[in-house]
Amino acid sequence: MKFSLLILAWFVSVDASARVLIGKNMLSTYPLAHKQNVFEYQIVNIGNTSAINVELHDRDSFPTDRFEILKGSPNTKFAEIPPQMTVYHHVVVVPRNVQPIEDKNVTVDYTDSETKQVSHVSTLWYSKGRFTHYLHEDALKAVIGTSSKPFLGFAAIALPFTALSSLFYFRSKSRYSVTKQN
Repeated sequence: MKFSLLILAWFVSVDASARVLIGKNMLSTYPLAHKQNVFEYQIVNIGNTSAINVELHDRDSFPTDRFEILKGSPNTKFAEIPPQMTVYHHVVVVPRNVQPIEDKNVTVDYTDSETKQVSHVSTLWYSKGRFTHYLHEDALKAVIGTSSKPFLGFAAIALPFTALSSLFYFRSKSRYSVTKQN
């Protein structure tokens, strides 16, 4: 009995530390060169204690010869992330060139507030070998298309139904007029 309680106490104490997960998403619809691209970092503490001295490092993803950083910083620090909380950080960059750029590893270093154990988390498993292709604005026009064909197709379908509905309404209104009683 004592042995099973000891094992249960060990499992509870193992799970009580801070655990941090990191995510990086591009919020811009299309990655365009010479235009603003917004990246969002999510740092999630799924542990039961606070994570302190949290440092996000992503300088390798935005080299200064290829990017201009307008807002935010790819390297930032947070004093504390409470348990079961998410912290968001945004970076706005403008790629200087039209080219594919390899996604680099994002790392987070943090300290558990109770055990004072320093931990390291990264996105290496996710970002290894991935490329983001920053397109020229003219290439995007070919992808999206600025043609009037979809509008004309919609008008060809909707116009007859709208015209016939209006015709039937006005014919029935003239046939079955309602007189007001005073």
